Amino acid sequence: MTVHAIPEIVVTTELLLQVFDAPVSFHRCLIPITGGVTAALLLSQALWVTQELDPAAQGWIEKSRDQWTEETGLSRWEQQTARRALRDAGFLEERRLGMPARLYYRVRADHVWRALHDEARRAAELMRGVARDGCEA
Repeated sequence: MTVHAIPEIVVTTELLLQVFDAPVSFHRCLIPITGGVTAALLLSQALWVTQELDPAAQGWIEKSRDQWTEETGLSRWEQQTARRALRDAGFLEERRLGMPARLYYRVRADHVWRALHDEARRAAELMRGVARDGCEA
């Protein structure tokens, strides 16, 4: 029987920095209003990027698919599904401009805020109902 030696892995500072790249985080409160983690992640990133914009941009973000992947870890297909969910919910606007065409995004913050408010109201009503009815065994 042939035994193959497993090479020893040397853990260096460079390896650790590469493996433990910057974490991807998002606002968990966006999951119920967006319908899932991927849409919540994309919306959270878009909200963060919007904060850094020049006011002259009027809220429009220009990002390539590769930039979204780099920032969120989402694949092309995950991005498309998340963008569709966000457009359908009224949370994200898109437009194509230029030659060659580039895709621009804008968060509709008023719609996001309204949905969060409605979700908080539903949660509070649910909690009042549970408190009033007591726990079921």
